[in-house]
Amino acid sequence: MITPELNDPFRQAILQVDRIVGAVTERGYDDVSEETDDYGALLQSFEFRKLVTFGIYDGYFPPKRHEFELQLLTELVDAVASSKPVSFLAGAAVAGVVGNAIYDMLRKTIGHIVRRLKNVKRSRDTFQEIGDNLARIRAYFRTHNDVRTDEICRDLGIEAHKIEPLLKLLGFRRRRKRKRQVWLRPDSW
Repeated sequence: MITPELNDPFRQAILQVDRIVGAVTERGYDDVSEETDDYGALLQSFEFRKLVTFGIYDGYFPPKRHEFELQLLTELVDAVASSKPVSFLAGAAVAGVVGNAIYDMLRKTIGHIVRRLKNVKRSRDTFQEIGDNLARIRAYFRTHNDVRTDEICRDLGIEAHKIEPLLKLLGFRRRRKRKRQVWLRPDSW
């Protein structure tokens, strides 16, 4: 069997992999698996904010995308992430205040984006869809505490690739049991 020669980028990647794995094994790592992802906490990290931003971007915007749409989503996700600690520090964690405040800020910001994009129909309609789906999720979880992804999608008539990044943005928690994924409403709702 003939093996292809690795070009320079792949050689560099192999060296970097060796460095990373070496450092991890040398210092040790926590091998305890968690059952629940807390997206309210995960959203505080830059890398995770980018994942949520790109999840929304990929789920809602068609293949011919525009950079300004990604910039608008980045601003929206970063605003949510930076608002949560401020709300908690201000003592707003009393039942429902934080979740409602974040949702209200999202609704107002998306409404502002929609109004500003009045002459950019496709982008305006997409941001309107995101806002409408956020409202539907909020209304749905007023009567549900924990629901499987397939149930949410069926009940709301929205595809999983559009629902999941919004649940993450709103700070939901996701519990995994084997192949089942159950979304848990944030404590503050």
